[in-house]
Amino acid sequence: MEPALIQQAEQLKDLIRTLNRKFRQYMMAQTTGCGLTVPQIHLMQELYQNPGITLGELSTRLGLAKSTVSGIVDRLEKQGKVIRKRNENDRRVVHIVLSPEETQLGESISLMRTNYLAGLMSSMDQEEIQGLIIGLTKINQLMIEQTDGPGAADPALD
Repeated sequence: MEPALIQQAEQLKDLIRTLNRKFRQYMMAQTTGCGLTVPQIHLMQELYQNPGITLGELSTRLGLAKSTVSGIVDRLEKQGKVIRKRNENDRRVVHIVLSPEETQLGESISLMRTNYLAGLMSSMDQEEIQGLIIGLTKINQLMIEQTDGPGAADPALD
């Protein structure tokens, strides 16, 4: 591969790592005192956006092992924050939902994340924002095709 392409890939890798770390730091700072860890917050956000998904789907969406996700769900279930529901047609399938009391938290977290990004983007012009979205969409599509094959749907967009 070309050295310039390798250097650009390194830059992109470092940017993604930094963006992820800074986003996590922001979320931790905003949710301090709610008694949840960042992985628990991410899991609850997924449940808010996709009520009734299975443990396997959660695992895929969060990029964590099923055993890790199961442990997080177990802890949140003991706290009364999530509920496991068996599928009536297939008792082996378990769907996970936020408890009714936690739905508001899910909405607040979603809004917090969106507002944070919107605030950052407010200092960019529309051309920069569109370029960023186009570039990230393309790299996302390429990653999906690389891992799931051509034509695979992005679970984050479902």
